[in-house]
Amino acid sequence: MSLIVQANLFFQKKQIKQAEQLYRQLLKVNPNDIDALWGLGKVALALDSYQPSYDIFSRCVQLSANIPPLWLSLAQSCQKLQRFVQAEQALLKAYAIKKDFSPSLLALAIFYGQSNQLDKAEIYLDKLLKLSPYNVRAFSLKVRIKHQNSIDAYAQNFLDKLTHKSTSLNQREQILLHYAFAQLFHQAQDYEQAFHHYTQANNIQLSQADFCVDDMAPYFFQLTDTFSASFFKKIKQMQTSKSQALGVHLKKESPLTPVFIVGQPRSGSTLLEQMLLSHSKISSAGELPFLAGDIAQGIFRLTKQPFPQGCKLLTLEQCESLGAHYLSNMQALAPNADYIIDKMPANYQSIGLIKMLFPHAKVVHISREVKSVSWSIFSNHFDASEPYFCSMDEIVKYHKYYRRVMLHWQQVLPEFIHHVSYESLVAEPKESLTKLLDFCSLDFENACLDFAKESRHIDTLSDIQLRNGLNNHIKTSWQPYAKYLPSCFAELTNTIYGIRD
Repeated sequence: MSLIVQANLFFQKKQIKQAEQLYRQLLKVNPNDIDALWGLGKVALALDSYQPSYDIFSRCVQLSANIPPLWLSLAQSCQKLQRFVQAEQALLKAYAIKKDFSPSLLALAIFYGQSNQLDKAEIYLDKLLKLSPYNVRAFSLKVRIKHQNSIDAYAQNFLDKLTHKSTSLNQREQILLHYAFAQLFHQAQDYEQAFHHYTQANNIQLSQADFCVDDMAPYFFQLTDTFSASFFKKIKQMQTSKSQALGVHLKKESPLTPVFIVGQPRSGSTLLEQMLLSHSKISSAGELPFLAGDIAQGIFRLTKQPFPQGCKLLTLEQCESLGAHYLSNMQALAPNADYIIDKMPANYQSIGLIKMLFPHAKVVHISREVKSVSWSIFSNHFDASEPYFCSMDEIVKYHKYYRRVMLHWQQVLPEFIHHVSYESLVAEPKESLTKLLDFCSLDFENACLDFAKESRHIDTLSDIQLRNGLNNHIKTSWQPYAKYLPSCFAELTNTIYGIRD
């Protein structure tokens, strides 16, 4: 077996470090080995090193300009770097090279759908379906953007394949089709069939998970134990002592102010981000994995302890270094920004770390009526097969840990977090945004209410939903499914942070 085949196998099995070693070994022999370079670029992308991946893929297309997959990889890096004009150019280049290359057509359809250019999305989707009429991903996208609204003879063919006892569809295809038919049956108000397909999709994804929420219990307890009130008192004393020794007040590490929007997925974080993005001083980097990835790895390298335990061993200088590293990545995404949003919902777990690294950061916690958000998680397709995305029992358990952690932050860092209710944001957007912007030391701008007029790229599950603007009618989408939901769903109760109901 050749080294490049071995390296690619390692990468396919997500053995990233082993793959990287072999790619680098091949490049020592031939620095222009296009397969090894491409592999190294994919490694960088997998490790969330967006600028290095962009640099490598740019070199790849310079060396071999007529290979569509290289341009598709470059487009991926461009999107991660928020360079959407360049991403579109790369996608169109891939298409121009080979107009019947299915991955290019699918990538263009997805890109234009996320960019609110649905007419263009449908053009490339139709081209793909003409080339490959029974492409599962294309059909699923057609349903998602509502280009397919009913179960006609064409859709029935997919349904027959899906429900056949000896289906030839792989698990990913089955998941995509179950979600597609759940949406179609929901639109037809056949809620029993819709719930069946939601459940089937979730069950397949759950079978792919290699842990359960209860396995996370020690981590959540370590989180609250590590970031205690006494720990933050000690941090504050250290910062005060340093500033007194220097004879100056501690200043921001950078003119860039990070704004962390945190909470549960499907709580309205994308809506809030899009509204804030219309403010003249605010940019966004999207959902970044840097805190849980790059920064957590940095903590381990510095302290030999994982997050969160390693945080107790960090010096002020190490905190400043980690903070500067994060901010340099953010500035690469938005060089001229004053404020930049990091919209990774799971960063609610890292609020203590954020306080350590960025004392002047703005943390915005958005919450939503708990039954609505839990149903929304269950009824939407998340790529990651995590248990708290694909089982109502697990979603309910996870919500309890999430609520416990947020109540802890409210107790130890009450002034550091601004809470926003999704329902209030929708019902009284100007009032909610004015309070939030005041928390960020910014003035309200009317443009924040006109976000739907923008053709921004949205690559979250809310991309289609938000194109219609602010809908002030709060929907309780779970109610038609009440009789099908498990008993654990009834256990969910709302909490206003700082006040128990």
